[in-house]
Order: sequence, then structure tokens, then C-alpha cells
Amino acid sequence: MSNSVQSQNSTPLEQLQLLASLSMGDAAIEQPEKTQEEWRGFTFNVGDLNLVFPFMGGFEILPERDIQPIPWVQSWVRGVTNVRGEVYSVVDIGAYLGFTAVRSMRSATLFRLPDAQLKSAILLDSKVSLKSFPEELEHLSGQKLPSRLSRCVSTSVVIDQDIWHVIDVTQLCNDQDFVAIAEESQAFGDDVTH
Repeated sequence: MSNSVQSQNSTPLEQLQLLASLSMGDAAIEQPEKTQEEWRGFTFNVGDLNLVFPFMGGFEILPERDIQPIPWVQSWVRGVTNVRGEVYSVVDIGAYLGFTAVRSMRSATLFRLPDAQLKSAILLDSKVSLKSFPEELEHLSGQKLPSRLSRCVSTSVVIDQDIWHVIDVTQLCNDQDFVAIAEESQAFGDDVTH
């Protein structure tokens, strides 16, 4: 019985595997073994820092949206936006961390954080990418970081001679500075003199 007759009774995948083994030998269908465990994260840059949020559900890169400014908020709060009928605050993460604010909304990325209670998105001056990191990486301690960032960085790792600061999104979303978006000098109940 020929190979073509045998392959008529097999699945398409089996037919492809048979063709691969006939044309290139068994090396064509061998799968390399995964030697290291990996984790994935959403990476972006703020200033000269490489930052990463470990991959988890709830993060979302939002398409270009109208951001409506609101009065009496911190300078790093750009306003609010509508995400599927819900109001989300928009935080310029660069300005919040003490770096340059987003200069151009045309090239900015709006990235929704996964905290359902907070309903916040961060505005970035860089693109967000998904990157794999080997589980076994050199961890650094004692990195000099802006205080707001140091409170939410769980660790710093080195990969290909680049330092990546891993942000714990729960710590960020619970940070008192991040949550307190209203200016302290302006209270909504204050008397206004005319």
C-alpha cells in the first residue's frame, strides 16, 4: 500500500506531518523542548525607565478616545473618558511619576488598568508591547526610582542588559497619591467669593 493511499484515511494534520517527515525526515516534526518557564508582561517606557505590568486579565489598550478635562484635579490627571458607558479617569503616568507629560495625543497610548473599583486608564507617551521574560532572571535591589514608582515596583529584573521594573498593579491602584486625584487646595464645598 502506498503512502498516498494510507494518507487518505488520516486527518489533515497527520497528512501534513507525513509529508513533512517524507520531505525532511523526522527532524521536521520534532519540537524543541522548552527549557525555561516564562512569564509575560505589558511593557512600556516612561522617561528613561523600562516598565512592565505582569500579564493578567483586565488590561486593555483603548482605541483613540475623547478625553474630557475636568477642573480641580491634580496636573497629572488629564480628564475622564467613556469606556463602554462607564467613566474612567485618565492619568498621565509620566507626569504622575515626575517625568515629562504626554506631548502629543496623536501618538499617545491609552491603557486601561484592571481595577474595576478604581476605573482608571493611564496615558502613555510610548507604545505598549507584550514581552516574554524568562522566569529565572537576575533581580536587582536598591534601584533609585522616583518615590511614587518605588512604592509600586515589586522587583527589578535584568534581561539582555536592560533593567525592567515590574509594577504591581494592585499596589499602584491602592497608592494614596494615585487615588487622590483632587487638588488639595480646591475643595468642592469651599465658598467662592465674587
